[in-house]
Amino acid sequence: MEDKFTNTLIVLISIIVLGLGGLYVYKYGGKELIENIIEEKEVSANAVPEDTNSNYKVEKNTIKSEPEDNNLNTQIVIPGVNETIKNSVEPGTTYAHNNKYYYNQLDNYSKALYDALANNIEKLKTGNYVINIDYDFSGILSKSNGNELLEKYHNDAINALNLDIPDLFYLDLSKMRVVIETTTSLFSTKYKLYIDPDECPNYFSNTFSTQIQVENAIAQVEGMKDSVCNTMNTGSTYDKVRKAHDWIIEYLSYEGSSENKGNIYGALTEKKVVCEGYSRLYKYFLDELGIENILVVGTGTNSSGMTEEHMWNYVKIDGMWYAVDITWDDPIVTGGGTLSKSVKHKYFLIGASEFFQNHVEKKNISSTDKIFMLPSISESKY
Repeated sequence: MEDKFTNTLIVLISIIVLGLGGLYVYKYGGKELIENIIEEKEVSANAVPEDTNSNYKVEKNTIKSEPEDNNLNTQIVIPGVNETIKNSVEPGTTYAHNNKYYYNQLDNYSKALYDALANNIEKLKTGNYVINIDYDFSGILSKSNGNELLEKYHNDAINALNLDIPDLFYLDLSKMRVVIETTTSLFSTKYKLYIDPDECPNYFSNTFSTQIQVENAIAQVEGMKDSVCNTMNTGSTYDKVRKAHDWIIEYLSYEGSSENKGNIYGALTEKKVVCEGYSRLYKYFLDELGIENILVVGTGTNSSGMTEEHMWNYVKIDGMWYAVDITWDDPIVTGGGTLSKSVKHKYFLIGASEFFQNHVEKKNISSTDKIFMLPSISESKY
């Protein structure tokens, strides 16, 4: 009789424990992304109703970005280059260049999200690889505003990634969602996080739909970069910085109509970009040449007194940082004509006293409370 009572009690307790436990899934996409600094992106939030036929509760906040487009059939002509040098980075390895400036200022939660993407670049080329985030987020998710905090850390991570690594042109980071699986019981709550496509067949930019397309585009871009940088990789650091600067000015034209206007794929295949395309290509080359540099977001006031969102580079030479606004060194000449050497180098390796007369840095790149510190540039030009 006593054994029967004991067994009954155990069954009842088990039912209570199972009833108190559950599995909840929370999903959201990155709320803000510096994908094209010239244009504002529209944000839309869609709630998925609770499925009353399961133990899962699903909520979703998706961010929509304007599509990027790339011309996969573009024929590339490389001025002064006759051969292609094989890429020195082995497939499957972590991105090897100078891409850690903004990463190094993130907290551990944001670094874990950044690392999940940066350490899986080869797998991201599939467009739908699900990335498990191997980090304990219980410290924030256990709080009443845990989901909001995680979204903030995610925004900081993807914006830092977007500025550190210029060659992820084939990804639309806003199509990636962070999924939180929360398993609760009477005694504990456990969280599992992963990243997957957000109700899309993949997280490619709209131009690409297959891994083969992406790999062909990457091969195009990397082959051109290797060949061009091979012609620049001689002389002093100053010589390399100047050669990359001058090559880009000769090769590119300022044009804001293309959907590729803000990335290196558009720069190298279409030759027409805006400031973001100029600056990203310059960083892409300098990274390959092993020269410390960063992308900087801010505003610029032109000679007509118009202030606009802008992007430029800071470059480190001989232990000092200098500003390079490669876009403004390639101004549009009304009626055609050529530019003098002094005009082409007006914003090349200049110092704070001159540069900040018409440039203002933006240190809050994620529209959160995260402030990214920027290097102090030399007071005078190089």
